[in-house]
Amino acid sequence: MRTQARFTPLLVGATVACLTCTAVAAGSTGRARDQDAARTSVSTTVWDGVYTTEQADRGKTLYGQSCASCHAGDLRGDGTAPSLIEEEFSFQWSDSSVAELFEQIRKLMPSDRPNSLPRQSYADIVAFILQSNKLPPGEKPLPPDADALAKILITMKRR
Repeated sequence: MRTQARFTPLLVGATVACLTCTAVAAGSTGRARDQDAARTSVSTTVWDGVYTTEQADRGKTLYGQSCASCHAGDLRGDGTAPSLIEEEFSFQWSDSSVAELFEQIRKLMPSDRPNSLPRQSYADIVAFILQSNKLPPGEKPLPPDADALAKILITMKRR
């Protein structure tokens, strides 16, 4: 009886751990699949100059008004909100499309009023984030259209 009493909690714990790992792996597989799809369907990367300096300037102002209270003025986050630059940005967004970044920001931010800004404002903020990650500007502004943004790959290394 004592062996069975010790064995049951171990079995339950192992089952929970196995299910948790399976759920995490399934989520990771979905993200990896989306990233693979993004890589194969894009013809442009963020190194091709996908936003303008003027657009990033507008985005900086909007970021200050709508994002800096959580993500900090220097985009490094506040401990709760993630950093939007350097290694954290690269880890989170490398090999994703700009559409994924744009849609995540649009659907979730600002956290107290998601999807409350015009689509163009979200595109301007994304342009500012790209500029802050030392990605080069170009001749055309980043469009607020998710289909067009899906064709632009975020990569932190020039290809």
